[in-house]
Amino acid sequence: MKQIIALMVLIFLFFGCTPKQTVQLKMPGNHKMVAQPAKKDIVDEDKKTVVQELEPMDIIESNGKDKPVQYEVAPIIEGDKIENQSTTPGSSENQIQIDPTKVKMKVAFIYPSSLVSKYAKSSINTISGYLSHQNADYDLVVIDTENENVDKINAAFQKVRDANITNVIALFTPSSVNTLNNVVSNDLKVYLPLIEKNDIATNNQSLIFGSISYDDQIKKLMQYSNENNVMFYQDTYLSSKLKRTYDALVYDTRLKREIDKNEKNFKNIVTDSRLRNSTLFLNTDIVKTSLILSQLSSYDIYPKVVFSTQLNYDPLLMTLTQDKDRDRLIVANSIDVVDKELRDDIATLGGNIVYEWVDYSTLVGINYLYYGQNSSLVPTKIENNQAIYTPRLFKSTAYGFLEIK
Repeated sequence: MKQIIALMVLIFLFFGCTPKQTVQLKMPGNHKMVAQPAKKDIVDEDKKTVVQELEPMDIIESNGKDKPVQYEVAPIIEGDKIENQSTTPGSSENQIQIDPTKVKMKVAFIYPSSLVSKYAKSSINTISGYLSHQNADYDLVVIDTENENVDKINAAFQKVRDANITNVIALFTPSSVNTLNNVVSNDLKVYLPLIEKNDIATNNQSLIFGSISYDDQIKKLMQYSNENNVMFYQDTYLSSKLKRTYDALVYDTRLKREIDKNEKNFKNIVTDSRLRNSTLFLNTDIVKTSLILSQLSSYDIYPKVVFSTQLNYDPLLMTLTQDKDRDRLIVANSIDVVDKELRDDIATLGGNIVYEWVDYSTLVGINYLYYGQNSSLVPTKIENNQAIYTPRLFKSTAYGFLEIK
């Protein structure tokens, strides 16, 4: 019995008096202490597991040269935009590996600086912004022909062919079409933002036309005419073109008046009694339009409605005039609305596809060349080698333009 009691005392002393050993760890972000078992309390067979749990993971930044990310995608054509999408765990079906570096966009931008320099830089920025948005590996070659001389256009396209480029955006005017017909063959696709197919005669299937249709805009506006028609115009290339279209569509104009480029005081013009209750068509630039609208208000002359085309779809109009001056103004616009992210990417690089129709036309062209066909990224489509625009009507507010539904 004494031996049993002595054994129990020894067991008690052994387990009750041996101190528990701990290692205190300070966790990042707080100062709480947690206990981790001492090494001698970890049995041999558990050591491997503990070490694996405590090993830090290596985080390596991709340099873009490692194997490509897996994408869950629909069937892809060359040049398609590749978007990184999350995949459903455990579903490896329909997943393929794509190396984006294998898809390269080569495009040339050709322009005559003496004729279109005001549009060229912004158009180039639009192309760069679009291709950057697509995360494309691209070469953009810019060629200035200075003018539309036959030899210079020939030389420009020879450079394009020497560089093995097949996609071209060319900021030429309609005067160049005969030369382009002879220079451009079926080894190229050439998009022309400033030329409308209806303005020229050609069967060259390698030429794609991108100008908006002022005819369609004028037709849309004149549906709301009260037939007491009046038109002011200027002696410029675009204004003359619009006047020809207007004259072909409107036969009963009661007054036509040319606005001299140096004219600033419009009292004798705006006080004409024939303007009262008229449908006034302003085929004038943004500054002249603003002055005319302001002086109409000043002399209390109120047409029934005032029309203008894309020429005055410009936020500067809100700066140059007061709200009351624009109260009866309706403006036609053929620029459609695109994805906000795309719009922002282009704006960041200096393009303006919201108000500058040449930039928007350039966007339509580079999108078509990039995909080799129409795509849902840009609403405006190309049919029979012509961009098809839908004109819409807008009123102006203190904050911008508001579409009339």
